[in-house]
Parts: sequence; C-alpha cells; structure tokens
Amino acid sequence: MIRDKLHAINPTMLSVLNLWQVSYKSLRLINVEEFHNLQESMELSFFEQVIRRQIICTQEILLKKWFLDVQQIYYVGNKRKLVPSIHTPCKLQSFFNCAATLMTQHLQSLALESIDDYTRLIIKEPGAVRVYEHSGFVLKLILDQTVIKLHPDFKDFEEVMLRTYDLMLDAICVVPRVESTLYTEWPGSQTLGTLKPVVLPEIITARLEETRLMIQAESALPMAHIRLYDKYAALVSRQAEDDVAQFLSEKHSFHDTMMEVTRYQKLADEIQYNSAKVIRLGMFEVHCADLIAALVRRTEGLCQKLVAQMLEDHQVINKQLCEEFEKITVKALSTPPNTKELVELKEYVEKVETQEIPALEKTLVESKTRLCFLVDYTSLSPEDMRLNRDTFQWHARMPSVFADHREIVREKTEQYQNGLKLRCERFVEELESYSRQAEEFVSFGDVAELSKYLKKAQALNAKLDAAMDKIDGFNMEEEAYDWPVSQYPVRKETQDRLAPYLRLYETACEFQARHKEWLEGPLNSVNPDKVETEVGNYWRALYKLEKGFQGSPQALNIASVMKDQVEAFKEHIPLIQVLCNPGLRDRHWDAMTEVVGFPLKPEDDKACVATFLPMGLEAHLGSFEGISESASKEYSLEKAMEKMAMEWSGMEFSLLPYRETGTSILSSVEEVQMLLDDHIVKTQTMRGSPFIKPFENEIREWEEKLLLLQEILDEWLKVQATWLYLEPIFSSPDIMAQMPEEGRRFTTVDKTWKDTMKQVSLAGKFMPPTKVLQSSVDE
Repeated sequence: MIRDKLHAINPTMLSVLNLWQVSYKSLRLINVEEFHNLQESMELSFFEQVIRRQIICTQEILLKKWFLDVQQIYYVGNKRKLVPSIHTPCKLQSFFNCAATLMTQHLQSLALESIDDYTRLIIKEPGAVRVYEHSGFVLKLILDQTVIKLHPDFKDFEEVMLRTYDLMLDAICVVPRVESTLYTEWPGSQTLGTLKPVVLPEIITARLEETRLMIQAESALPMAHIRLYDKYAALVSRQAEDDVAQFLSEKHSFHDTMMEVTRYQKLADEIQYNSAKVIRLGMFEVHCADLIAALVRRTEGLCQKLVAQMLEDHQVINKQLCEEFEKITVKALSTPPNTKELVELKEYVEKVETQEIPALEKTLVESKTRLCFLVDYTSLSPEDMRLNRDTFQWHARMPSVFADHREIVREKTEQYQNGLKLRCERFVEELESYSRQAEEFVSFGDVAELSKYLKKAQALNAKLDAAMDKIDGFNMEEEAYDWPVSQYPVRKETQDRLAPYLRLYETACEFQARHKEWLEGPLNSVNPDKVETEVGNYWRALYKLEKGFQGSPQALNIASVMKDQVEAFKEHIPLIQVLCNPGLRDRHWDAMTEVVGFPLKPEDDKACVATFLPMGLEAHLGSFEGISESASKEYSLEKAMEKMAMEWSGMEFSLLPYRETGTSILSSVEEVQMLLDDHIVKTQTMRGSPFIKPFENEIREWEEKLLLLQEILDEWLKVQATWLYLEPIFSSPDIMAQMPEEGRRFTTVDKTWKDTMKQVSLAGKFMPPTKVLQSSVDE
C-alpha cells in the first residue's frame, strides 16, 4: 500500500529532489555578489535594470533548464512504469499533485532565500562587518526653478526597492505543472495551470516595513546636507534676481555697481570652489555638481546683468566724451565770420582749456578705471573697442586742435582789423550823406505833401538809428582789439536837426487822420472826452513847433497852417460832446429836435459828425448841453443798475449737509447779506436822484425786490435757527412719546423744511440767490 499510494518515496520524486539539491540549491532570483563586486556607487535606474535582468535570467533558468530536467525525469519514469497509468486517472492525479507540491516547495525555498539575500543586500544587519553589502546609491541634488530637489527622490527609491519583492514573487509563479507538458490530453478532472508557491504575507510585510524604515533613516543625512545651501536661499528663490533688477532701476555710481559685481563674483567662486561636489552620506553618495553648476550659472548671470549695465553706462559716457571733444574741435576750428564771433571763439577756447579740458581729463581717467575693471568680466565687441580707442584718441588730438585754432585766430584777427579800418572810413562818408539829406527838409513847405515828407523823415531817422547800431558794433570791435573808441558826433547832430521836422510831420499827419475819423466815423465810435484831450495835445505840440521853426520859413508855414486847422476843429468840440454822448436815447433826440424845429435823430448807425455841421446847430448848444448833461446822468444811473444786477450773477448760497438728517442748512450768508445791504442803500440813493425819472418804475421794483429778499432771508435764518434747536430734541423717541401732539406738528414742519431745502439745493446749482429766494417764497 505504501509502494502504491505514497508517491513521495517514488524514485522519480527522489530524482527531482536530488536534482534541486545538487544543481539548483544555490540558485537565487537576485545575484547579490554582482552588487558586492561593484566599486562605484550606482544609479537607481542601473540598480533597477540589474534586478530585473537577474530575475528574468533566473526565471529563464527555471523554465528552460530546471523545468525541462524535471520533465525528462518524469518522462523516463513513465517509460519505466514508475508513473501511474493513464487508465488510473485518480492515482495519476494524486501522483502529479505530489510532484507539484515538491516543485512548489523548491520554488518557495528559492523565493524565501532570495528575499533574505535581497534584504541583507539593502539593509545593514546590526552585527555586520561591512557597512553596506552594496556600493551605495547615487543621489543627485538639482535646482528646479526655486527649489532644491533630490533626484531620484526617496519615494523613487522606496518604490523601486519595494517593487523588487513583487517582482521576485511574480517570477516564481510562471512555472507550469509538469504534467501539462507530458500529456497531450490530461485524463484527470483538475484543470492544469502553473505552480502556486506561497510566501506568507507576514514575511513580505515585515520586509517591506524594514525597507521603508531603512530609507527613512538614511534620508536624514542628505536632507541635512541640503540645509547647508540655505545661505544661498536668495539665489535659489530668485530673490537675488529681483534685488539686482531693483538695484539696476535705481541710480548708482560705477563704484557701487562694481562692489555689487565683486560681491556676486566672490559668491560664485565660493559656491564653485568651497562646496563639495560628491559626499558619501550613509547608503547614499550625494552628487552636488549639477546644483553647484546651476547656482554658479545664476550668480554669474546676475554678474553679467550688472556688468552689461556697467558696460552700457561706460559706453554712454565714452560717447558723450567723444561728442564733447568733437564739439570742442568743430567749434575751435570754425572760422568766425566777424570780430564779435572771433572774440567769443577766443573766450570759448580759453574757457575750454582752463575749465572743461581738466574736467574731461578727470572723466577720462575714470573711464580708464572702468575699462580696466570691465575687461576682467566681459568680452568687448569690436564696436566697443573702437569706441574706447576713439575716446582716448580724441584726447590726444586736442593739443594740435588748439594749435590750429590759434593760427586761425591770428589770421582772422589781422583780416578783420583791416576790414574794420575800411568800414569805418566808409561809414564816415555815409554819415556825411545823411547830414546832407537832413538839410533838404528846410525847403519842404507844401502841406499837401506831408505824407511824403513824413516817409522821407522816417526813413532817414531809421538810417540814423541803424547807424547807432553800427557805431556800437565798431566800438565793440575796437575794444576787442584794444584800440581807442571812435566818436561820430555827426550822427547825433544830424538826428537832432531831423527830430523837429519828423515830429512836425508825424503830428500833422496824425491829426489829419484823426480829424477824418472824428468827422466821418460813426457817432458811437467817437469818444468826446478823448477827442478833447487829443486835440489839446495836438495844439500844444504844434504851438511849440511853431516857436522852434522861426529860422525855417517853410516848416514854420506848415506848423502855422496845421495849428490853424486844429483851432478851427476845436470850435466843433462842444457839438461833438453833445452828438457823441453815449447816454443819448430817443427821448433826448426828440428833445433836441423840439429845440431846433427839425428832425435830428440819425436814421442809421452810419451817421457822423460831418452830417450835422452844415445844420448850424452851434446856436442851440446851450440847450443841447443841458439835454446832454441829463443824458449823461441818466446813463450813469442806468449803468449802475446793470452793474448791481451783474454782481448777483456770481453769488452762490453755501449749503452744508446737516448730520445724518438727509438735508442741508444755509451757511456763510454774510457775503450775500453784505451785498444785499449795500445794494439797498445804493438803490435808495439812486431813487432820490432827480435824473431817475426814466427808470423810476424799474428802480422801485428793484428796491421792493431787494427789501423783500432781505425780509425773506431774515425769516429763513430765524426758521433755520429754530429748526436746528428743535430737531435734536424731537429726534429722541422718548420726547416724541411724551409730547405726541407737539411731535406730530414738528414732523409736519420738518417735512416742509426738508422739502424746501431740497428744492433750494437743486435750484441753487444754477440759480443766483435772488432767484433761489424768490423760488423758495413761491414754494
């Protein structure tokens, strides 16, 4: 019974057991010796690739060697009748279940031993001699935008190392049952498949937890190492870029910028040369080269921004230096067209040599200092080098420029001195010709040719004025050359002789032009008072000229004739004062018509004084003057009334919001009251004037309106004062409850007051106080 039913002692089973113990007992899913032999730390990706490769390799050994060897054992045993017959399916099923159990046990032992080897590989045992069974893992520090990160991350290590356990378990679950390949048709009832080795979850869970704790413990040192870079936090967070941008937006000297560049360059050197590139921290070999390079690049980028700004400023200053040297050169080598500009040029060059060149040389020294600093931090373009060269070459050229300038000044000084002598000689001849022209005016005596005489006199006077400018120019040049200043008395003598004639012609021509305007111009365009003043001025001027021309008969004749014309016109001034009175109205014209007995009122605006002269009105001037005086008085009263009305147009009430009542109160009415009082006094005074009769109704209505407004304003202020007193009282609910009847009455008055003030507030924006008050009264 044992021989027939106990399959474990079957020779084939012993052969399978012997096969595993002899050939495959040392087989492992992971070959830890390969990791033991590594000399350098490994990348996580390399570790994962090796693990997968080893597991796949072991899996192929199981499928292509071990499984085939087992298959061969059972194939031979079947031939030797050591395997139950196919005709006894139950026994056959039991036999191969035993074979499957034996093979599964082998796979389970392979998995457990592989798990133990793998665990000992990555987790240091407490009593182990070696620190780690592996060579360590590469952990890189990288700069990701504004954060220092670890690559790979500890989560990546955890994921890869924990996933290896799953890979090993998956690898032993792919071996098929041996009977599935021995029989084309399986007689048993059980469905064939793969072997199902079992590793207890408790074992896997314990190993996973150990691995997690190990990675967590080992992560402490790298994380502590990252904190060493906290001193470069401004670079990491890009705050340094904002600081540099702010620095560049402000005005700083070259020295300040240079110190800033030096500071960042020292920082870059410190990061690059004082920071460890590779450091072993526990099971990790931390590579910091990428992080250091990134920080150095950022620091050097900031340096380059500052240097670029410095170079730009340096080139701007160099361009300004070149432009300044070029400007000085062009000015110094220019040819002055006259003595004035020659003197100005000499003074300019002297100032340049004593003041500007030393200042430019100082700036040039500073430019050299800047250049020496910049060449250590940046590469200059050909254009930059050419500009630097031109800057220093301009300075070297300046001595020769000043030498050429002095030669130009010497030549032009000699030339202009000769020219000045020649111009002075010709000017003397010119003055003599002006003197002869002035003598001609003695013979001019035709009144009809006054305008012609005036033009000639004005032209000669203009020439004499221009001659004075020439004399000033000659004197300036003579002083520039240290010559004695020349005097030209002929010019003044000539202008003094010409002056009375010019004054005569101007006075005469001006009177003739004004005479025509007064007689032929519209009546409303003639100002009688101005006419009287101007006529008096003309008469006095001609009277003085007449006395001065006793030795010049022709000019005396013109002065006498014009004085007679002025005296003749003076006789018409009383009539002009009447006819051109701006206060004349239809009633005044009607009154004058009654005096003379025929119509005088002009029919249109084109009427002029000349129209009335042939009418012989001088006999009625006495009556006209009384009418004209009344018209003037009435006109002044009319204008005063218009002025009072206009003064109200600019006045405004000042309304102030009162607490939280939603209404406004009248304030600052002093100006309105003062104006109102002033106008009442003026109106009452005007009403007592004997000349107010034409405006009697208007002045009375205006007075009544002002008095009414004064009364309204007084009452308004009284009501407002009472409301201001009562409003806080009746705003209290307790008072309203104690005095319901009085509260109701106050509420009615309060509503009326607020409505009235609302009307005032809306109307007051575009309405003067007089209309606002009247509108409030109407309401």
